[in-house]
Amino acid sequence: MSTQQRPADADSVRWELTAKRYRGGRFMDPLLAEQFRHAHRNLVRRWAPGALQGRVLKTDVFAEATCPPRAFSWDLCPQEQLVSVEISSGLTAAARENAVALGHGAASYVTGDARTLPFADESFGLIVSDSTLDHFETGDEIRTSLRELARILRPGGTLVITLDNPTNMTQPLFCLWRLFGWSPYFIGRTLSHGALEEALRACGLEVTDTTAILHNPRFFTKGALRLLRATGSTRLDGFARRCLRRIDRLERLPTRYLTGLFVAARAVKPGSRTSTT
Repeated sequence: MSTQQRPADADSVRWELTAKRYRGGRFMDPLLAEQFRHAHRNLVRRWAPGALQGRVLKTDVFAEATCPPRAFSWDLCPQEQLVSVEISSGLTAAARENAVALGHGAASYVTGDARTLPFADESFGLIVSDSTLDHFETGDEIRTSLRELARILRPGGTLVITLDNPTNMTQPLFCLWRLFGWSPYFIGRTLSHGALEEALRACGLEVTDTTAILHNPRFFTKGALRLLRATGSTRLDGFARRCLRRIDRLERLPTRYLTGLFVAARAVKPGSRTSTT
């Protein structure tokens, strides 16, 4: 692990301050929140349908705590099977409160660091990590967290992971956004789909699929939706929703790693699945 790693309590404070700015969906248009939720939920259902019958771990609860319409974890499986881990105790409490208010109170919420997860070896049949590990300051921290996820994954279990896509065509604008401090949250290191595959294999996992998801051009889409909201009308929401769904068909093309906002990978831990409970 890099000697430059920030302590967990510093990261916790950072995310609690970020949540105060983000809470209520201020930075996430409802249509984009819906698109994010559907894309991740459908990816998990496509890649790990059988694993949804067992114990499921979801890394980070930022969406559940600050923008519930963006949260997809509550759609995945019976809530008593769902465990979510989050570095910030404040976000953990907020996610739990929202879950109860929305009728998902049976899910479990645990405060913990992805770099040193508070779970026993081989605890979960499915782990879902959606743009969690791309908020660290170093690539070593990403790889450390991947080793932890591999450790707690059962033999025969599945890891579905997404990270910010560094080969997306809008990445130069994204870097400027970060450089000038315009981002409402901390943007960390990430891995390309090839580097992610390599890192997963180094953890002893078998990579069975990779893709790129969410193909709307981030900055242009947000600008267009802000103009739409400025009219005070929702009459064009249906048209905008259909456009977003059609844009996501770019995932089918060989150029998907140039247009997708996130790289995604499915990895399986070698061995036989012994139990789904």
